[in-house]
Amino acid sequence: MTALVGLSYAATAVYAAAPALDAKWKIVSPTTESSASALTLTVTLERGWHLNANDPDRPYLIPTTLEIDPPDGIRIESIQYPDAVVRSLAFAAGAPLRLYEGTFVLRVRLGGPVPRRFDARLGYQACNEETCLPPKTLAVPFDVGESGGSK
Repeated sequence: MTALVGLSYAATAVYAAAPALDAKWKIVSPTTESSASALTLTVTLERGWHLNANDPDRPYLIPTTLEIDPPDGIRIESIQYPDAVVRSLAFAAGAPLRLYEGTFVLRVRLGGPVPRRFDARLGYQACNEETCLPPKTLAVPFDVGESGGSK
């Protein structure tokens, strides 16, 4: 019974150590026609943490990904990930890693007008200088809402 309590406590401690991550959508170039429009997703990660880049250059690293479920009549033409920061970390001595840190922006080009709403998910694995947490998926829905702003 004591071992079970210890395991439960350890799992809670790892969960509590997860960094703060915030993601906000912005309309960059709206259109009401069938031509392309553009959005950005600005992601801010707590200081001292990083995410692997979308192209981490090692098959065992978990990439940062954005998945979008577009509404009918809208195409996702492209998702452009930011340039990675290349840094050497203590646990990967001599092998620089491709990372995202601080605040970074993903750019989305849509075929068609900006929809009022769609579902999207940001997949990532947060790490610091000592450890990596389990991979996580954050829901980042887009919703213009009645005020005309996006969440």
